[in-house]
Amino acid sequence: MILLMLSAIMLAGSAESYAQKVYDFVSVDKTPQYPGGMAKFYQYLGANIKYPAEAKANKTSGKVFLSFIVEESGKLSNIQVIRGLSKETNAEAIRVLQASPKWNPGMVNGKPVQVKYNLSINFDANGSANSKKSALGNNKIKSPVFPGGQPKLFSYLAKTLKYPTIAKKNNVQGKVLISFVVEIDGSLSNIQVAKGLSKETDAEALRAVKNSPKWVPAFDESGKPFRAKCDLPVNFKLS
Repeated sequence: MILLMLSAIMLAGSAESYAQKVYDFVSVDKTPQYPGGMAKFYQYLGANIKYPAEAKANKTSGKVFLSFIVEESGKLSNIQVIRGLSKETNAEAIRVLQASPKWNPGMVNGKPVQVKYNLSINFDANGSANSKKSALGNNKIKSPVFPGGQPKLFSYLAKTLKYPTIAKKNNVQGKVLISFVVEIDGSLSNIQVAKGLSKETDAEALRAVKNSPKWVPAFDESGKPFRAKCDLPVNFKLS
């Protein structure tokens, strides 16, 4: 699952989009680093990942691809499975990243910034697990993206979203979380409300996403496209 840091603010019937800047691994002055370096991080993963018993019994082998953000504080957030293996291995991969010590954050112009990472964790048949880091923008795992990137997505939302009249009248404000899958051809499927606000705002958020043009799909380390789940929070706010 990929959590996209995107929102749309609805201002008195018009829409304005915004997002906090999340940097790619290769676009920062100083990259985030696990305390002691990546060798220590791999040691941490090796010492803490437990091969799930059910996965062992079912001889489940393969990679779990994840994405996460190294926050300005060094904490790992938005840990998501972008290409899973099994329910048990996915959960274990997420668990060990959630328990990670804080990292040293990435830096731009001397200031800490949010930086996105991708990581693949390999579960093999003999019950061991290992990891391989890959940075976005480095011809490795790539997340799905709206054509033209985030600015174009914000522009699309600003032009498409309409604040429902009933929601305005009832002073309904808050976020609608829409989940969907970006297929290998870029089309969106399984579009649904993961967390609703009101019937009207939910329907409007769904409509905007359903009318979206095709996205650029996710790509794995070998350059092969794959289906990836995304979450899009849409914020309705009255001025």
